[in-house]
Amino acid sequence: MTAVAGILNKQGVAIAADSAVTVNGVNHRKVYNSANKIFTLSKYHPVGIAIYNSAQIMGIPWEILIKEYRKQIGDKSFPKLSDYKDNFLSWLEANNYFIEKQNNTYIFVDFLSFVQAIINEPQFQSELRKGADIETLLSDKLNNFSLEIIKSPSIDSLKGINEPDTKKLIASLVPEILGALSNNFNRNFDQSKLEKPLLESYFNFLNHDWFIQYTGLIFTGYGETEIFPRLITINVSLVIDGKLRFIEDKKKEVVISDANNASIRPFAQTDVIDTVLQGISPELKGLSTNVFGDFINQFIHEITQIPSIPAELLVSLQAINTQQYVQNYHQQLGNIVSKRYVKPLMGAVAQLSKEDLKNIFKFVS
Repeated sequence: MTAVAGILNKQGVAIAADSAVTVNGVNHRKVYNSANKIFTLSKYHPVGIAIYNSAQIMGIPWEILIKEYRKQIGDKSFPKLSDYKDNFLSWLEANNYFIEKQNNTYIFVDFLSFVQAIINEPQFQSELRKGADIETLLSDKLNNFSLEIIKSPSIDSLKGINEPDTKKLIASLVPEILGALSNNFNRNFDQSKLEKPLLESYFNFLNHDWFIQYTGLIFTGYGETEIFPRLITINVSLVIDGKLRFIEDKKKEVVISDANNASIRPFAQTDVIDTVLQGISPELKGLSTNVFGDFINQFIHEITQIPSIPAELLVSLQAINTQQYVQNYHQQLGNIVSKRYVKPLMGAVAQLSKEDLKNIFKFVS
């Protein structure tokens, strides 16, 4: 299990993490259980950074990069927490840590992980079990992915990337990808059929908001002009054509203000903390919604089987939008959870002193 959580109110911010981190390589994926995840970003100002998921970027441990940045920034401060985040990312991109040719190995790892994610999709596996030809199936899925991913937000951090050079790099990795697939499935793959779908789909993947292997960077604390703390999360994966591939995860951002007095924000494996916050397991909540939907459909079906049921009533029953009732149930359940569990807990957290904030982790962990 790997987990990080931040707790914020107007008095301060506390952040805690377990010691498990993941290191990904070409032929291995290993979890270490004695790693540091939380660091000060500045020795002189109240700004911290935590990591989750991968412990390194392209073979370089995040701990080393953070310590190097801390030495470089010295006692310099910024007006806002977002300025610290921007400065750290700019510093990271400006340095020459990722220019060695061997770092193409890490792009290959990401490329292969992307292809494996497509193959591991339940629908793909289902069609494969039905006897579909894997080469044709993979080509179709990659083409469909390219059509779908371009509908999602593009990544601003890769704007201006040299497309011809990047595609040339990706194309040079295709034979290795096909070699890995050949070893996995014990068959040869036709490069002439798969090269273009692989090239286009992975290039589109790189330029849009979908991450498989990445590090979550959690920036938290205060800028010089901020009287309340905040929390900003960035997903970072690779350096492509000298540009850092990252995107800010707005859904996980926390801004403490008069409108938001307190927040508990879990990261990575969130099920335990979410269960405490909501008073119900997220999995159980989802199952209850599915059971309710199945019950309604079964109930209507049994009524329609009554002998001599009037035709007009039968038509009306068959026209009922059961999905709307399921959505209303899910929304009402969410409202109850928020009123009875989330709001009272956040009200209590809002009153905690900064000295007591850390003690709440004993409750939510």
